[in-house]
Order: sequence, then C-alpha cells, then structure tokens
Amino acid sequence: MLGLLRPTRLVALALIGGGIYGWVSWNRAHDTTEVSRSSAVERFRESGTAPGVAGIPEPGVYTYRQSGSERGSFGPIGIDRTLPNEARLTIRSVEGGYLQQLDLAREHIEARRFKLTPAGSRVTWIRTKITFARFGRDDRRSTRPQPLEVPAKLRLGQAWATTYRTGDLPVAAASRVLRRDDVTVDGDAVDTFVIETRSVTGGSHPGTEIDTTWWSPRYRLPIRLELERRIRGAAGLRVDTVLEITSLRPER
Repeated sequence: MLGLLRPTRLVALALIGGGIYGWVSWNRAHDTTEVSRSSAVERFRESGTAPGVAGIPEPGVYTYRQSGSERGSFGPIGIDRTLPNEARLTIRSVEGGYLQQLDLAREHIEARRFKLTPAGSRVTWIRTKITFARFGRDDRRSTRPQPLEVPAKLRLGQAWATTYRTGDLPVAAASRVLRRDDVTVDGDAVDTFVIETRSVTGGSHPGTEIDTTWWSPRYRLPIRLELERRIRGAAGLRVDTVLEITSLRPER
C-alpha cells in the first residue's frame, strides 16, 4: 500500500519473536485498543518535528475511518480480532523527506521513512510493531536498495516494479495506475489516482499482499486504502482492512 503498510512481512517475525503462543492471556489477545486523537497529537508535539517542506504531506495527525480485522496464527491455533473504528496516521518532517507512523491499533503499529528524489519518494526504513496479549516484537530495518514508492509524476496506465530486501527477507512489488477517481472528503471532491500494488515476500515467512490505494498527488496522502495481506509459515498473519481519511486538515 502506498505510503502506509506495504510491505510488512516483518510482522510474522514479531509473532514468533514475541511468542504468540502465550495463550494464558487468551481473552486479552482478542482485543485491540484505539490510539486516541489526544495521545497521537501529544506524541507529535513532543517529537520536535521540523516544519513541512515542499513535496511532503502536511505534518500532523490524520484520522482514518477503519473497518477491518486480522488473524494471527501459530500452527493450528489462531487469534481473530477486530481492528478499531479509527486509525491514526502521523506525519513528521525529517531531513531529506518525512517519517510516517500508522497506528492501526496500539497493538499494531507500522512506520516508514521516505526520502524525496527526482524520481519520486523512496522507502529507506521500515518499522513494524505487533503484539498479541502484550507479547510481540518491535522490528526496525533499512531497505536495500531503496524502493520507489510513488513516482514524482503519475499518469493513467503507468506501471513500475521493484525488488529489494528488508533484512534477510526478499520483496518483489509491482504497481500500476488503474484509473482516476474523485473521493469526497469534508464535502469536497478530491482528485485521486487509484493504484494497485501486488507484492510477494520470500524467505522463511513467505507472503502476499494486494493494496488498492486512492492516492492524492495534491495532498501526498492515501485518501482511501483497501488492504489484503496473507503471511504463511510457522507463524501467520492475515489482515483485511479498509481505511478512509476523515479530514485533510491534520491536528497538531
């Protein structure tokens, strides 16, 4: 998914590294907790972020309506849980680009750092933190080479592909622009490019992901996202969620 989730097969390592098999807290493992607006804004204020620069989203905290669920599994045992009704996306300006953190829930956090280049934005670093019943792992890795996330200029029918590694995990992703579409936000129509991205991860925790993103070149943000992720192996993860931005004016 452009600028939010893709690809995050590191979550499978989190399930193993943190011991998803801590079943003594079984009931708690089925719960997720929404990250409140106030806590996200407070965290943003304490971060000391620099002012926004040209070519990046406006810094601050964005709220997305969320409708989704996920399932973590270890062998034949699985945990199903519903994701909160709202997710928070925090944008911070950093040298050469920006850092974004997506809180699907307190128990599921994903972050990425982007570098601005003449070709477009490139992903330089990925963080994935996921917990079940308070067991989990906070995994942070650089990308090699740095994959192109969104080209500087988009057009209908455009396609691009990339291969890279996050740690020892090889990733291959292919994106294409399907169409243009208007999405209504705060009563205004926002022009977007609808982009489909399919990614495949190899290694010890193979998986696939299909993201459909309504991307706004003006705001440099996903206005809507449909995500389908499948991770296999000894520890697995399934995520199905839809995110829709509620306002184009970030809180800060």
